[in-house]
Amino acid sequence: MTKMNKLILVLPVLVLTFVSTASAQVLRIATMQIVMGIPQVLWVDLGADKLVFEEEDFDITKDAILLEEGILATKPAAVRVRAGGNIGYAIYACSLGDAFVGPRGARLPTSQMGYRRVGSSEDLPWQALKPKDSILEPILVSPIAGESTFDMDYRLLATWQDAPGTYEGVIVYTVVPLES
Repeated sequence: MTKMNKLILVLPVLVLTFVSTASAQVLRIATMQIVMGIPQVLWVDLGADKLVFEEEDFDITKDAILLEEGILATKPAAVRVRAGGNIGYAIYACSLGDAFVGPRGARLPTSQMGYRRVGSSEDLPWQALKPKDSILEPILVSPIAGESTFDMDYRLLATWQDAPGTYEGVIVYTVVPLES
């Protein structure tokens, strides 16, 4: 073997020895503890900011139903609801008061309005709209974290005793954590 060949073989061994020795020497390290406080997050969003029943909704020659006590108007899939959270949750709907207020102080009980979640295979039972201080049934219960999207049907019974005119009120959707 020539001197040149020996040098070519010895040189890589020396370089590897030098590099491994240099990288193995740790002069100083620093550590840091990390603490992350992830908050509970629940949210609800409505696809509409107003639910309006108009005169044509009470037309019994179309979709409204004539009953002994008045006329029942229905708004199918009137509101799209999206809600979610990073824990299991339940969604509720209620009114701020026990009645919608109409012309000259007329009052229409919120219980004359019904709602239901539109199910994937069949529609769920109607619930009467109740004030916030009542015992409420959840619209939806999601035992696991994630997002839910669904439509809501609404109906309103205008009785023969209800004065004609425009009535107003507020419906509140609330998402709450499930008890663990």
